[in-house]
Amino acid sequence: MEAWRARQRVIKTLEEKLSEEERREARQDHHARRPPRPCGITIHTGAGCPLACAYCYIYDMGFPGSAKPYKLSPLQLAYAVATNPHVAVGPWGTLVAVGSVTEPFLPQTRELALGYMKAIAAYLGNPLQVSTKMPPPPELAEVQEGLDVLISVTDLSGKLEPRAPPPLERLRAGAELIKRGVSATLFVRPIVPGITDRDLTRLLALAAELGYRRVVFGTLRVTKGIVARLRAFGVDVAPYVRELHERRQTPIRYPKEKFAAVARQMGFEVLPASCVANVVAHGQACALCGWGPCGDVKKLKVDVRDVEEYLETRGYKSVEVSVVEGLKIRINKRLKPIDKIFLEQATRLPVSEPAR
Repeated sequence: MEAWRARQRVIKTLEEKLSEEERREARQDHHARRPPRPCGITIHTGAGCPLACAYCYIYDMGFPGSAKPYKLSPLQLAYAVATNPHVAVGPWGTLVAVGSVTEPFLPQTRELALGYMKAIAAYLGNPLQVSTKMPPPPELAEVQEGLDVLISVTDLSGKLEPRAPPPLERLRAGAELIKRGVSATLFVRPIVPGITDRDLTRLLALAAELGYRRVVFGTLRVTKGIVARLRAFGVDVAPYVRELHERRQTPIRYPKEKFAAVARQMGFEVLPASCVANVVAHGQACALCGWGPCGDVKKLKVDVRDVEEYLETRGYKSVEVSVVEGLKIRINKRLKPIDKIFLEQATRLPVSEPAR
């Protein structure tokens, strides 16, 4: 299978550039083991964040209010992802999202984040996306054709983001990338009752004026700590939550559709999830989850014999593979989780197996 062969080629190339100790450290890293979700794999450019956004979940996960750059070099990070047996390498491989438990473009992490993205683009070629509450650096225009940059805002005031750059500054920097041909998507996340809705029309009008054409709305997820921090800012979301936990995040009950309806009326393409922006920006397609299928599904082509040969090399006997309505792969054998996930990542189609 080409995705498997591409992975082996990338691993060999990177092994020649890294010392034995560097390779060992990368292979032991969680990027080399963590299974991607249908929406892709996240890349950690650091841990912790000083921006102290009132709704941020990382502090309840135990991460500090200061940022520490991630330990791997860019080549090590690319190698770790390539050696992850769940990940499909290549332009149509696993979606890659940069930024998770820190802000990627903090002064402490900016250069490393750019280095990670450049290394993945150069050696793996996987579709890249980055989410930021900082003004995105202009160097992003040189990283990858199709790169999607999510400009994250909650409203225009920035009331709940006291240490982050003003939302207008972020939006204008994203607009400069749009002028240079980069896909920049307005990422209204999280939607905070009484904050986002009050400012929505002004926010969308300004974004449209600056050149944004796509928007993703994200639901607020809360813990007891987040609810308390929001209350300190004069925002009470307790009426929208059935239960609260110390660490486990609970999505609030606040419909996104009314926000999406306003955005559509104003001419925006409303995407159901952030990963869809990555797919659309790269001109691709995906049918892995309930949000989809996304993009042009006619581009999702599966070589049945190629899949059968891959499974045979993995030790499966008498394998029969078929494609159902072009949107699902049916296999007559139960697969190991590692093989099922890889196949789904390589084809962007869900795999159906016999019942136990």
